[in-house]
Amino acid sequence: MNLFKIPLTLTYQEVLPFLGMNKEPSPQEKELIEYYLKEIKQKAQPLGIWKTFSVKAWEPGKISLENSPLLLAGVNTSKHFKTCDHITLLGTTLGQEIDHLLAHLSPQNPAEALIADAVASTAIECFTEQLDLYLSTQIKRKGYFPTARFSPGYGDWSLHRQKEFLASIESEKIGLTATAYFLLQPMKSVTAALGWSKTPVPRSYDSPPAAEGFAKKPCCSAQTCPYCHLASSCPDRQK
Repeated sequence: MNLFKIPLTLTYQEVLPFLGMNKEPSPQEKELIEYYLKEIKQKAQPLGIWKTFSVKAWEPGKISLENSPLLLAGVNTSKHFKTCDHITLLGTTLGQEIDHLLAHLSPQNPAEALIADAVASTAIECFTEQLDLYLSTQIKRKGYFPTARFSPGYGDWSLHRQKEFLASIESEKIGLTATAYFLLQPMKSVTAALGWSKTPVPRSYDSPPAAEGFAKKPCCSAQTCPYCHLASSCPDRQK
């Protein structure tokens, strides 16, 4: 099993974009941010898992993988991985304790819940970025070029593929599952695919217009923002 486990290295400044603040927080807000930074660092159990598959077949609108039931289906999705020989599927999570913390706060204090949610969203995005960096380095060492991450649920890759994705990486080994509605559990979790391209590709999140019913712009936090999923804030929202 490929397991990624490192401590969270989250900073105050990294949280602010997830709160959508265009001004310096008040002293009370700053105190709450600092408090939940400490709480989430203590309670989170960040874990990542991944598995790499060879591309079995590519055709416009669909990519199949060797030894996996998962289809990377969608015109824009297949274009994103068109030059790839292999695709790494990854999953990350902060663990159930963070869900318990957020659920306890939500009915009691919406303002604190908003700040805690932003800190947790920042934490899972930063942790996923660290795993991305590790995997991208390995891909480059093998003579390939890593693509930008692409996740079920944005662009035109249907969220309905989530359970096949999780089965492919055996995500239950880190406690990562999906609900009947294909949402990740624990909530502060991410799944994404990283391509091994034969030719250089830009590592950006710009893409052609998405299919109707999906996010218009795949952003750097596609599984932790309201345009793409259900969290409360998005660092790209002001762009």
